[in-house]
Amino acid sequence: MEKTYAKPKPFQQKFSRLNHIPGELGLPFFGHIFSFIRDPFGLFDRKKAQYGNIFKIRILGNQVLVIMGKDANQFVLVEEAKYFSSKQAWEVNLGELFPGGLMLRDGEDHKFHRSILQSAFKKDPMNAYLEAMIPVIEQFFKGWQSRKEVNIFHEIKELTLYIAGKVFFGIDLSGELKQINKAIIDIVKASTTALPFAIPFTPYWRGLQGRKVLERYFMEILQDRRKSPTKDMLGTLCTAENDEGDRLSDWEIINHMIFILMAGHDTTASTLTSLFYELAKHPDWQEKLREESRNFYAQGSADFNRLSELSLLDYAIKETLRMHPPLILIPRVATESMEFEGHHIPKNTQVIVMLYQTHYEDQIFAQPQQFDPMRFAQDRAEHKKCSHAFAPFGAGKHHCVGFAFAEMQIKLVISHALTHYRWSVPQGYQMPYQPVPLQEPKDGLPVKLERID
Repeated sequence: MEKTYAKPKPFQQKFSRLNHIPGELGLPFFGHIFSFIRDPFGLFDRKKAQYGNIFKIRILGNQVLVIMGKDANQFVLVEEAKYFSSKQAWEVNLGELFPGGLMLRDGEDHKFHRSILQSAFKKDPMNAYLEAMIPVIEQFFKGWQSRKEVNIFHEIKELTLYIAGKVFFGIDLSGELKQINKAIIDIVKASTTALPFAIPFTPYWRGLQGRKVLERYFMEILQDRRKSPTKDMLGTLCTAENDEGDRLSDWEIINHMIFILMAGHDTTASTLTSLFYELAKHPDWQEKLREESRNFYAQGSADFNRLSELSLLDYAIKETLRMHPPLILIPRVATESMEFEGHHIPKNTQVIVMLYQTHYEDQIFAQPQQFDPMRFAQDRAEHKKCSHAFAPFGAGKHHCVGFAFAEMQIKLVISHALTHYRWSVPQGYQMPYQPVPLQEPKDGLPVKLERID
């Protein structure tokens, strides 16, 4: 079996020291990790007010350079992207759980794998995924018919997991595959733990055991797909080629699929939950989107091309991603020395780009604290005022390869929910977010549910 999962530990990293950068390092070794986990927004806002758009903090023994401001995304993710490593930044936490995942590749290696993976997100495969999704979504929402209250996050996590099993692997995770279901959940939890150490019976250790379960199970499925390709994503990747006719090996496919399974499940659940929340807080928008969804389905069945007709829903999704991006930051490691806004960034510097911060710049977005989907309409297009200021899926060569799939899934789920149910939260309710490593509600977002069909 061609797998070597050695990864550097945090205290083994040789990242640059940043004595010349403003900021303070906090507690010995731990630095700002506790503030980062508890309230990253407050931490970074305080540091920005004190030091400006570029400052240092310490996280588990490593000095980290934080870059903010409207030009930060452009500089790190696009203009100088070839000098910033995604692999080195992510492998500390994800190297054993997702070896060979697209985020853990750089340069020509990343370009090669991305060129093949893109085959799985073209028009024909996307329509096949859509057809597989719809029965799962319809059956799921039938289960809400007699309910008066729903915990949105837990329900949506379950739905996106079932969708992922069906669309990615052509399997049903709701029945006898409880072991597979548990393995996926354990890997997701492990990928978001603050302390990625394989101590027995910890979340990270359980995630590693879960990965072994998935490897064995999906390798068996893959052998069948090699013989008889199917329309699910695994079957598509078995025959996918780049322009030169190159294909992925069995283990490369397995590595990518396990990573895509996590990314497509957890980040989508985060976004859907935030959208349910904003529509509960803004019933006028919920009604607008309900009317649009009813008209959409009255004119025929959904397909990948027709989803563009849900323009108001598209604006609402973008506004939700602006206000509540699943990932609030993107890490990188500088592979060369460079300058940014008068500051020297040494080679081997660990860098964090704050996505959420540019999403709330009032020079770009009018009244950024308000939920206003029409800011994305063509006549306003506030997100185009500054290149890459709006970047919920990242930017540049590492822009999320599955962003269109995620948008399709979100549109299908929300449009189906809107045509069957109305939901609400108490007056004055504010969803308590746990912002790292992914934005999700601490209380699961309980809502009142009313069936309307």
